[in-house]
Amino acid sequence: MSQKGILSPAESGEFIAKHSKHVKIIENAFERLTNEILSSVKTNQLVMPDTGADNIHPSKDHAKAVDWVFITDALNFCFWSRSKKEQWVVDGFTGYYALEAALNRAVKNGVDIANPEFYSKITKEQLWDIMKGDNDVSIPLFDERLRVLHEVGAILLEKYHGTFETCVKEANKSAIKLLDIVVNNFPCFRDEAVYKGQAVSFYKRAQILVADLWNFFNGTGWGEFVDIDKMTMFADYRVPQVLVYFGVMSYSDELMKKLQNDVLLESESEEEVEIRGCSIHAVELLKKSIEKKIKEKDLNVDVPNSSLIDYFLWCYRRKHAKEVECIPYHKTLGIYY
Repeated sequence: MSQKGILSPAESGEFIAKHSKHVKIIENAFERLTNEILSSVKTNQLVMPDTGADNIHPSKDHAKAVDWVFITDALNFCFWSRSKKEQWVVDGFTGYYALEAALNRAVKNGVDIANPEFYSKITKEQLWDIMKGDNDVSIPLFDERLRVLHEVGAILLEKYHGTFETCVKEANKSAIKLLDIVVNNFPCFRDEAVYKGQAVSFYKRAQILVADLWNFFNGTGWGEFVDIDKMTMFADYRVPQVLVYFGVMSYSDELMKKLQNDVLLESESEEEVEIRGCSIHAVELLKKSIEKKIKEKDLNVDVPNSSLIDYFLWCYRRKHAKEVECIPYHKTLGIYY
């Protein structure tokens, strides 16, 4: 998809990679990561590294499962911290899984967290109680999360009969159509920037919302999308770290020094846009590398789509955190990832 002169995420990634000066894709270095991914393809499926977090997902048969996925991804942004002491932790989980744990706990405590009638008017005190961590550290960007809940809740009530299921029905099994609906109607998902005079898009949270539905429902029912392969990876701050760890991407000395010194990168800055855009294009090239290897070896497996490759890389970082942490990840404050 591309609209209003804005390049789609895939087009944006290619454009940014072509003009990038702080981040480079190393096309002759794909072999190791390609083999790593192919070694994890079992019985024709890419097996994700175990992160030990299955018990905090609700059942796909839950009456509000679609709306639970929606509200989780509406709040799925900015979990990084400068040190372990500053990490937000819920029931022993950190990052995105801490969010899932907090929402899962709220559901168990009888909080109607998936209902826009509730969260469109949620108070600071109510959200504070839901997001209470194991220590005194609060969830990052608390006020922004409160605003997002009010925004998406009001829109669902006004336009979509109070449920994200209406949006999924309107999409008629098209991932691209659902992405359009989300980006065009929910401003907090409109993840765009201007780079070298060109409007570009990443749509990290909007794309992961679509892919999470597909993954959560195993590509059936509410998660059936005939064009899921048109999604790109979800440009965040952890997957680029893994790509650099495997040598698929590299940073300039200047950028690497900034990251090592924990310098905050401004949202939509040239360096931040290049990290995210090159990550998208690198995964598209990685997918082609995997496809080529499958053909060369005449393997009877499907080429994993970009969403699955992203899930794999993100889970790999969680599983191999100590090894991967030798590569610094960029830090940006914002609601888009």
